[in-house]
This record gives sequence, structure tokens and C-alpha cells, in this order.
Amino acid sequence: MAIAIAAIGLASAQGNAADIRRGQKPRAAEPWPWPANGYSTSAWCRPAVGVSPGVNGLARWRALAQLALTECLKGQTAGLEIPILVASCNGGAHEFSAEEWRASFDAELLLAETPWGKRCGPVFSSSCNSGLHALYAAQQILLSEQADEVVIVAADILSRSNWDNFEVLRVLTDSPLRPWQSGSTGFILGEAAVALKLVRVQDAEDRVRVTGPVLGNELRPADALPSILKQLSDAPPQLLLGQGTGPFAIDEMELAALGSCVSLDIPLATPLVHFGHTLGASGLLSIALAALVETAPQPLSTLVMPVSPASDGRVLNTGSSGNVEQINNALVSCRALDGSCGAAMVSRAFEVADDKDLRLPQQSEKHWQQPAPIGPLMHEALRRIAGEAMAHRSLEPPDVLLVHLEEPLAPPTQASIGGRLLPSAVLEMTPGFIPQLIARLWGYTGPALCVVGGLSDADGSWIFDAACSKLGLITKHVYLNGTGDKREIQWNQ
Repeated sequence: MAIAIAAIGLASAQGNAADIRRGQKPRAAEPWPWPANGYSTSAWCRPAVGVSPGVNGLARWRALAQLALTECLKGQTAGLEIPILVASCNGGAHEFSAEEWRASFDAELLLAETPWGKRCGPVFSSSCNSGLHALYAAQQILLSEQADEVVIVAADILSRSNWDNFEVLRVLTDSPLRPWQSGSTGFILGEAAVALKLVRVQDAEDRVRVTGPVLGNELRPADALPSILKQLSDAPPQLLLGQGTGPFAIDEMELAALGSCVSLDIPLATPLVHFGHTLGASGLLSIALAALVETAPQPLSTLVMPVSPASDGRVLNTGSSGNVEQINNALVSCRALDGSCGAAMVSRAFEVADDKDLRLPQQSEKHWQQPAPIGPLMHEALRRIAGEAMAHRSLEPPDVLLVHLEEPLAPPTQASIGGRLLPSAVLEMTPGFIPQLIARLWGYTGPALCVVGGLSDADGSWIFDAACSKLGLITKHVYLNGTGDKREIQWNQ
């Protein structure tokens, strides 16, 4: 049994999947559609093709997602019984306000007035790994035979609030992007929606198969990505798709992790150069591009890097002969700003692994690690979680940690100075911060997911929860019910 990609849909700065597969010349970055503020370091962005700059917020998120889903499903809305999983780092907020932020992860609003609006559960949100977390859930649903097909859509939009928040974190740049170089100072923002239709098959020959993702959490700097990459190293990849977001200290950690598992002569590329950083869609975008590069009639121009080699001597894909002309398998890796890590192998399948190998390779050695130190916390709910967490750590680690948020946390009033959020507040308000916080407090290195909204399904009827139960996975649930600053915290096995 294998998990295969049956269809791909994209809305991105380089167009849809058909555009990219044709190998068209990459489009250039564009100026921000809003006036710059006095502290901006980046004047450029990569908006998606086919969406007006005047469409913002929830309407923009919906427009991108609908483009991707329409291409993926070829305009057909028949078969609406197929489960659809939604993922996003920052949802549909445009200008930040507590009210707009609370509504930005409502799946029914994100996909309102579309055929899929009433069919979504909660939104998977874990910073840049959001799409890979939805892919992990889809894998369990298929392997447990809860469904024969699953559709995933991961999307994040260009918005004024995203721009402001990343400026606060000082990770944006106005320099030409040269990933994995010593002068790298950051990234420019992009936007994308990525839709994948996944199927469970017995015979995977001539299909693009996905093995993984394997998920992990950093307890200490750079300790997670090498570990999960090694669990996918049985078959040497012919191409690596990483991030290269910079600043250079982050790139060095990524290169070290890749170098610990994969020879330096395996070429490396990142979507970042031609798509911008697409946040929660970025991991799934790499999965889609890996599938396209393995089936396209010619090398993808959108995976050509401007320079080579990387600072550690690794070959970067510059489009020269022998780089990525004939690819049958690619290794995708993603490390989020919150320390969440994920990796998956995308391959043209000629040999089929059994479902045990596909399910959870990381669980072969399951044990608690030493809890990691955490910094000061501003939000009251997070301080309560930190105070209660150890009392709810079981004797043995769970297979999955799943945090349910009724609504995302909004920064407290003291988290803003002069109308700008503090860097710590930007991180705390991201939903994926919560499972990573618990993982560090517990010393937990396994899958730590967060879903927002849809908490009426907390009785276990939700399809992902049912899939984990059928597979015999021990899932630890943490619920944050309520709105605003006051939350009821419920720890369930």
C-alpha cells in the first residue's frame, strides 16, 4: 500500500501547476501594493497570479484557495464526500485587530460561497509547517482506510499584518535572494495556495508517491531536523528541496542538518527564490514542485538557483546539465520559526513499502527527552499551560500531541509599543506556538499539531481523530476553549 499524489492545483507568483510544469520563464517580484511605513526593510513581494491586489483578507485567501482547488479537482464538484483538510499559518487576516484575527481561521469563512465551505473541519496551523501537518493527517486518514481519497489545501496570503509582523521580527530583506550564502539576510514574502489530491493505492508504479512526512520538534537549537531526515535516508535522493530563508545563521543550521544525512553532491533548491516565502503553504509547495519536477517534460525553471555552491560547498541547482534533468525522488525538508520540523520523500514509485513503514517511522524509539528551557511568556493562557504541563505528562510519550484552539490567541494589550507588536507577541499569537511550547516543557519530539476551530468535533468523531484511533496511535489532546484572554484549558488523553 502507498500514498500517491493524484492531482495538483496551485495559485502562486508563478501561476498554476500547468504554467509551472511547462517550464515558463519565472516572473519577477513586484512592489508591495500598500505604502511603505517608516521601518520597512523590504519593498518587494511575490503576489499570486490572477488575484487582484484590491482583494484582501478572507476574500483573498478564498480566491487563492478556489484557484488551487479548481485546478486540482479539474472544476468538478462531484464527489464532495471526499474529506478536505485546510492548513494556514496566519489565516485570512489582513489588517491586524483582535476581532479580525479571531475570525481568520474559521474554515467556513475561508471557503465561504465555495462548494467546499461546509465540509471543512478545523484548520491545521503550525507556522511554516502547517501544510506538512495537514499532509501528516491525510496520511493517517488514508492508511486507516477512513477514506480512499483526501484533498489538502494549504494557503497563506500577502497581507499588511503579515508584512508588519515579519518586519518586527527583522527577517525580511531588500537584497537579491541568494539562499545559503554567507551574505543572506532574510527573505521576501510571497503567497500561495497549494491543493493536493491524495489516494491510497496498492500498485504505485508510474505514480508519484509520498513517504512521510516525519514530524519533530526542536528542544534545543538544530536538534530535530537531522533526526527526522535520517528516518527518510534509506533511498538517497536525487534532489533536495529546502528553505534557505536566512538569515545566514538559520541557513547554516539547515545546511548542517542536510549535510549530516545527504552527500554534498546532491543538488539543493528552494521555492523561495521565485515564489517568495509562502509561510504555511511552503512545505506543501515543495511537495507539489517535487512531484512536478518528476513528471514534467523538462527541468522546472522555477527551481533554478541564482548561484552555486552553498556556503558549505553543497551543489545548488543552477539548471546546468546533470542538476535536475532526470529526477525520480526528492527529499523535502521544512523547519518553522517555532522549531517545528518536517520532512518527506516524493518519488516515482517502482517499489511499494508496506503501511507499517509508511505510517510512523519515528515511533521505533519512543521515549521522553530532557525538557527544554522556555523564555518569559506574555499571554496569561500560555503561562497557565506552562504551569500545568508537567502535571499532565504521561509516563510514556504519546504518538501524537494535538492542541485544539477554539480561536487563536490575541496578543495582550501590553504586547504592543507604538502600535507595533513586540517580537515575542508575534510568535505567541501564532497557533503552532502552543504545541511547540508543550513539547519543550515535556521533552516531546514526536508529531505536535495544532488545529483551530471546529471544536464541536472534540468528541472524537472528527475523521483524523478516528484515523489515529483505528491505527492504534495514542493521542494526547489539549483543548483551549473560549475566546479572548480567558481560556478554559482541558488536558485529555
